[in-house]
Amino acid sequence: MAIDIADKKRFLTWLITHEFFVRREVSWILNYLLTHDAILNKVHFVEQAQHTPRGICVRSSSVSDQSITLYLDDRTYQDSDQIFHEIRFNWKNPLYLECIFPESWDNPLYVAVLEDNKFHKWNDHLDEVMVDRVDAYFKQNALENKIQQLYQEIDQALEQGNQEQFLLLTNQVNELLLQKEVLQ
Repeated sequence: MAIDIADKKRFLTWLITHEFFVRREVSWILNYLLTHDAILNKVHFVEQAQHTPRGICVRSSSVSDQSITLYLDDRTYQDSDQIFHEIRFNWKNPLYLECIFPESWDNPLYVAVLEDNKFHKWNDHLDEVMVDRVDAYFKQNALENKIQQLYQEIDQALEQGNQEQFLLLTNQVNELLLQKEVLQ
C-alpha cells in the first residue's frame, strides 16, 4: 500500500517545525525532500533504516547529537553534503527514511506514514525475554477471562439454588486463582 504524498508532506512539515536537529543541514535535507514530489514518492518511512539498501536515519537533538546518517549497502556516511548529493543524484531509487524523535509512536502524523521495513521485520527479531512477557500476558489475560466467566456461572448457580454446581464452580475458580498467583 502506497502512502499518500500529502501525508508524507504533513509529517515532514510537522517534523521540521517541531523538532530541533543539532545540524541545520538536516532540516535543509528534509525540506528538500518535502519540496520534490518525485523524490518524496520514493521515500518510505521505516524503522531500522540501517538494514535497508539505501537508508537515512535522522535524529532530533533530544535523542542524539548525531543528527543524520546515511546507510548505503554496508557503508555509513554522516557528511551532510554527501548525503544530499546521494539523494539528489539517485532520486529514482527507493529511499528508506527513519525518523527518531521523542514519543514518535504517539504522533498520528508519523504513524500515518510509517511502513513495515521489508528488509528487517520487527517480529522476526524479538528477544526471548519479550516473547516470554507476551506469552505471560496472554496467559494472564485468558485466566482472568475464564475467572470472570466462572463468577457469572456461580451467580447463576446461586440464583437457581444449585449447590452442587456452585461448589464445582468455586473449586474451579480457586484453582485458577492459584494458577494466576504462580504466573505473577
